[in-house]
Amino acid sequence: MTLKTRLHDHLFNALESRKSALQLQRSQLSIESTESGKGSAGDKHEVGIAIAQIEIEKLDHQIALAQQQLQALQKMDPSTAFAQIQNGALFESDHNWYYCSVPYGQLQFDTMTVFCMSTDAPLFQALKGKKEQEEAVFNGRKWIINKIY
Repeated sequence: MTLKTRLHDHLFNALESRKSALQLQRSQLSIESTESGKGSAGDKHEVGIAIAQIEIEKLDHQIALAQQQLQALQKMDPSTAFAQIQNGALFESDHNWYYCSVPYGQLQFDTMTVFCMSTDAPLFQALKGKKEQEEAVFNGRKWIINKIY
């Protein structure tokens, strides 16, 4: 299994874990708000239920976002090698490792840290289309593309 394929699988598993944790949190919050509603009355109680409902809605949004990211990853073929930076490319710069996939952020993988970003990320926009050993300037810093996978 290639480096990129293993990273892709690791990212997929991390996203699934995040989604499961969010679903568990939502389930617990839903149960707690239902149980607190039994036999209680008054404004303080109603405010508590309203706050719990807002938190549930936030969790629903995060769960839906995680699901969208999982679907986006499923559509990608990590075995595809690229000659330039584009969606699906893993690349090493003189600063760090980056995976152009979904906006997960920093991910620990093997002995390295990889930053997972979407094609909407400003860094991706600045480096898009660059090939190995090409340079670009982003936020006043020079970036050199060492290797693309």
